[in-house]
Amino acid sequence: MTATADDSRLDQLVSGMDQTLVNQTAVNTQLQEQRRQLESQQQYLTLMSQDIGAAIKDFVEKNCPKVEACPAPLGLSDKMRVGALETIWLPDLDVALIARIDTGAKTSSIDASNIKLFERDGKRWVRFEILDPIAGASVSLERRLERTVGIVNSGKQGSKRRPVVKMSVLIGELEQIAEFSLNSGSHKGYQALIGRSILKDVMIVDVSRNNIAPYVRSEMSSSREDKIQ
Repeated sequence: MTATADDSRLDQLVSGMDQTLVNQTAVNTQLQEQRRQLESQQQYLTLMSQDIGAAIKDFVEKNCPKVEACPAPLGLSDKMRVGALETIWLPDLDVALIARIDTGAKTSSIDASNIKLFERDGKRWVRFEILDPIAGASVSLERRLERTVGIVNSGKQGSKRRPVVKMSVLIGELEQIAEFSLNSGSHKGYQALIGRSILKDVMIVDVSRNNIAPYVRSEMSSSREDKIQ
């Protein structure tokens, strides 16, 4: 092979290497440009995200009502729990009765018999009897008439007027002077009904249970305590 041919091949090899370097430089330049574009797009997206977040926050603050924190739950420790049925104590009569606790009734009521209205010193009074379920005998009591209430009988026309009196009632450790309407034995399975006027602000009703209030009696009746179920 002649010297002229060798020089020609060397020139071709050098020229190919130069072209390869040129191509590699061009590729590196393109990669750097793409990297700059990606960084620019990333910055743009970050700014857009911040702008969108600020816009949403501003919209919510201007257009959505503020949510007020729920009030703290009322403490229940100062309220006595009672069940659907409770044994109540009537100090005026020295009698214990089974009572239904009824949040649907405003005024309490009690089964009574021989209800008689009369006057005393120009005022209206009521004489009535309550059956003592332990002794099996009726206990008589007289109380001043507070008012009368109209009771509509289901399936019947008209209404009946029932006298209302005030009596002391003890449920658990809470004693109150409360109004009771006098019924003629209309309750079934219990002798008294305790309404909201007695329950309000001092008792919480657990309708799934019975006789959960502490049962407290007056000293005069302590000898009969073991007889009440």
